[in-house]
Amino acid sequence: MPCRVGMTTDLDARKKYWETVYNKIWNWTVSGPYATREEAQKQETFLALLHKCESGPGGDDPDNPLDDWYVYRFQYDRKK
Repeated sequence: MPCRVGMTTDLDARKKYWETVYNKIWNWTVSGPYATREEAQKQETFLALLHKCESGPGGDDPDNPLDDWYVYRFQYDRKK
């Protein structure tokens, strides 16, 4: 099954977003928190390579730059 890895400071909002893109997502897993965007980006890159998942160039900038970062991974079936 295809999978995606990403990073965010707002896990709930990010999951809701992906649920609007794909018909079904499952195996939502989270690692973190990471204190910096750079730390989270390293983990995102590692997991994407390890699990052969799609990933983007990094998460959106947070509303609050002091927020912790999280890396998430999930499987999906197809786009809506």
